[in-house]
Amino acid sequence: MKKINLILVIHYLLINNIFSQIGGRGAYAFLNMPSNALSVALGSNFISAANHKDASLSWNNPAALNKNMHQSVSVTYNNYVSDINSGYFSYARHFKKIGTFSAGAMFINYGKFDGYNPAGISTGTFTAKDQSFHISYGNQYNSKLSYGGSIKYVYSIYEAFVSGGLSTDFSGMYHDTLNKLTMTAFVRNLGYQFIPYSGTERQNLATEIAFSISKRLEHLPFTYHAIFHNLQRPDMRYSVNNTGQKDEFGNSLNKEMTMGDNILRHITVGGELNFTKHFVVRFGYNHMRRKELGQEQRRGTTGFSWGLGFKAQKINFSYGSATYFPGINSNQFSVMLNLNDFYTKK
Repeated sequence: MKKINLILVIHYLLINNIFSQIGGRGAYAFLNMPSNALSVALGSNFISAANHKDASLSWNNPAALNKNMHQSVSVTYNNYVSDINSGYFSYARHFKKIGTFSAGAMFINYGKFDGYNPAGISTGTFTAKDQSFHISYGNQYNSKLSYGGSIKYVYSIYEAFVSGGLSTDFSGMYHDTLNKLTMTAFVRNLGYQFIPYSGTERQNLATEIAFSISKRLEHLPFTYHAIFHNLQRPDMRYSVNNTGQKDEFGNSLNKEMTMGDNILRHITVGGELNFTKHFVVRFGYNHMRRKELGQEQRRGTTGFSWGLGFKAQKINFSYGSATYFPGINSNQFSVMLNLNDFYTKK
């Protein structure tokens, strides 16, 4: 009974974060959680950002690691849904002639649960947690190309059910400084669950392939982002049998996904508008999230996201908010600083 209740909650809250029709295809869905408020605001984890100073980008895009991140520290807190919380910490260091490394940790705490045995007798409360520790490496191949990789150790505890595994991510990035254009290719969640949950079979990880483009406009302080995700599964169409609708003969009507809808579910768009050098407003739209998680009769702002970033003194603050269900938002806060800025120069 405890196991069934927990699985239902995890499926509802976490799997939906990576969209219901592709969720459940692999272990450790929490690895797809966004690592910073920037990603939340733009609607996707797969952000192209060359020469950026935020080390948290290495969680999904190790090719973004660069010398500008030397001594960079990033901390993120996510008030997900209800009493579910997650956090992320990362630190980056650059080594001449070697490249840039980062180390980080992500955790998600699902709160406390009431346990019952099959007879309905209380067995007390228990907790459920997921956590991952990673080391990432990125380097420049030439003036326009960079590459990177990450290895993540995963540890998961759901009451008495424990699991462990390894996951790897790889990315390659092209950056054209003259045209202010950045393109990135991603492959993530290549790994192995070496300790399956008790009483279950070993699961594969939910490997994903993605590609993103970002470009800063020439005459406007605006950067647009286009992300193409789940490319490992081009055709995600499915039919819904239980629509609740019937034809004139009383037969149940099925709802088929169109090819156009299928294509749009692979695309997320976002933008950043810099009002000043130290203040930016961000927004995004994720079509898959809207279609999978929004109610048919009341989608509201499901699929839309927004946020902002600003710098105060020597610290960068970011906020991102995304609507996963009508009236239910996930709010993420990030702080980024560089330790070198606090050293006294002689």
